[in-house]
Amino acid sequence: MADAIYVFQSQNEYLLHHGVEEKIKKLNVDPFNIMRYDLLESKSEDILEDMQTISFFSEQKIIVIKNIQLLDKEEEDTFKKWVQYFEKPNPDVFVIIEQLEVLPKTSKTQELLMTYAFIEKIDDMKRNEYPEFVKNMFKKFNYQVTDDAVSALLERTNFDFQLLSQEAEKLMLFSYDSKVIEEKDVILLVSRNLEENIFELTNSLLAKDQAKTIEIFYDLVARNEDPIRILTFIVNKIRELIHAKLLIEKGYRQDEIAEHFNIKSGRAYYLLKNAQKADFNILETHLKKLSKLDYDIKSGKIDKKLGLELYLLGA
Repeated sequence: MADAIYVFQSQNEYLLHHGVEEKIKKLNVDPFNIMRYDLLESKSEDILEDMQTISFFSEQKIIVIKNIQLLDKEEEDTFKKWVQYFEKPNPDVFVIIEQLEVLPKTSKTQELLMTYAFIEKIDDMKRNEYPEFVKNMFKKFNYQVTDDAVSALLERTNFDFQLLSQEAEKLMLFSYDSKVIEEKDVILLVSRNLEENIFELTNSLLAKDQAKTIEIFYDLVARNEDPIRILTFIVNKIRELIHAKLLIEKGYRQDEIAEHFNIKSGRAYYLLKNAQKADFNILETHLKKLSKLDYDIKSGKIDKKLGLELYLLGA
């Protein structure tokens, strides 16, 4: 097993990224020597070459890799090169792999990781653990936050880590002088969660009801909802449907699904109903395309409102 190859696994993207960043801090490598790759965008050969190359201006470097599961689709000769690297890694390089899902046992990539890498699983948090996490998030920047403010923030972001992070930044800027965040600040700055609207928008998107999809989107934009926030909620809804479909395949009943997602029985009924109707391949296709759109927006390739609008018009 290599001392310099790490795999971080979590179904929660925010916690996964947080865990990886904490590991990077502990390794204490010059930021200039931290490289990030995504196998959706980079060639295997380029990543392998970088892993085998000595670092500049320091003794060590870090290479972070996403979408490692795509190695399963590589040519045999290319995959063998990865095996050879894992068997004898560059001692100057720390390889950190971000994995949102555990691959099946039949996956040769999963077998490779299990054989040669240190694997750290990051469990998702339970609802009752969120308040303390939020308080520590503000405490880290020397801010005080009231219990009522924490409750209001969690309610309005629907326990979504990415939205929590975005809204926390907004609240800290607003309360920069006092360093105290109260419930009234949350009510003023953070919009109520979009649960019902996004639920309806996602259903119309999957049903290919373009007119209704665009109508809901325009209504949300008119209410000054951030397109990135809308996009995040749509992605979360699709992931929830995929997760629900997998549970249904395992024989989960409505009450068990309600318990698993910590939701009311009535909502579990509609989640079960919608998951049964949804096509798994279509859900995965939307998820991949929306993830690509999210990347394009955040990298400045396309305007956030225009990008989401064009996607919904073309879906």
